[in-house]
Amino acid sequence: MVELRARTRAGYRRKNTVIVTAMTLLSVFSLAMMVYNLIKKEWLFCVAWFIALILAATYVLIRINSVFATYIATDRENLYMKNWSNDFLPYDYDSKLKIFSEFIPAKTKLVEIPLDEIHTVVIGTKNFVKRNTDASMPFHKSLKKIEKTKDFYRKKTLSSMDIFYVETYARECYYMPIVNFDTKDVTKIVQIMARKNIDLELKVGSRDYRSLLKG
Repeated sequence: MVELRARTRAGYRRKNTVIVTAMTLLSVFSLAMMVYNLIKKEWLFCVAWFIALILAATYVLIRINSVFATYIATDRENLYMKNWSNDFLPYDYDSKLKIFSEFIPAKTKLVEIPLDEIHTVVIGTKNFVKRNTDASMPFHKSLKKIEKTKDFYRKKTLSSMDIFYVETYARECYYMPIVNFDTKDVTKIVQIMARKNIDLELKVGSRDYRSLLKG
């Protein structure tokens, strides 16, 4: 049974619950107006409300995926990391349908790692993690997909996010963004990991996490 879970801050989730609720109501309203105009055979308005419905519904799905879908957890024996399948963003930026990629929510994946197999934890920006990990690790290869993109917004988003990275003695690595995560809960999980494995190597580049971990 999971004993501790770190996810986005409670206040951030509440704020986004309000936003999601409002956009869901807009989706329902758009659907009603689309049907109404369809019945009246006002095709132009029907198409306009259909577009509004798609945009609002997509926003709801992406927002839910962004705020509520991911977490880090532990049962004091294992570390659980639920992240998007593409590793970094809540939408399917690697989709074959490039024009629609930002409108498709990314799938999620859950990994389980025994705590006593983890020897390194790195918390910081993607550049900090890159500097403090071996260039041959899969993390570096995954980054290149986004770093080579011409999408400036995507690059900027990746550069500014804090990342939680763990590496095992078997040279396997797991990582995920922890943007707007509750820093206290993340810190508690790392402290549990450190007590389980006294040889754990911890590298922290984020000021918030560094100050908390010192305590």
